[in-house]
Amino acid sequence: MPHPSAPDRPEGAPREEGAPLTIEERLAELRRHLKENESQRTEVNGYINQLSIQLHRWQLRMQTLDERNRELMAEVVKCVTAASRGPQT
Repeated sequence: MPHPSAPDRPEGAPREEGAPLTIEERLAELRRHLKENESQRTEVNGYINQLSIQLHRWQLRMQTLDERNRELMAEVVKCVTAASRGPQT
């Protein structure tokens, strides 16, 4: 009979399908999951940062377009006002 602290199977031996994991195997699996999770979080944060920068650029572009719109509308008002006064000589 093996010692109670001995592993259920020899190290490196394949595990039977559906057999419970040892604590060491489960810890290794959890560490892999944590590493993959952190990797995915880093990737998503990168996307968020890129999109935040792009959003800021679009907001600046919108401000520029709004200002240009105000300038054009002011010019339209001047032209309409001038046209309502009649032909200029």
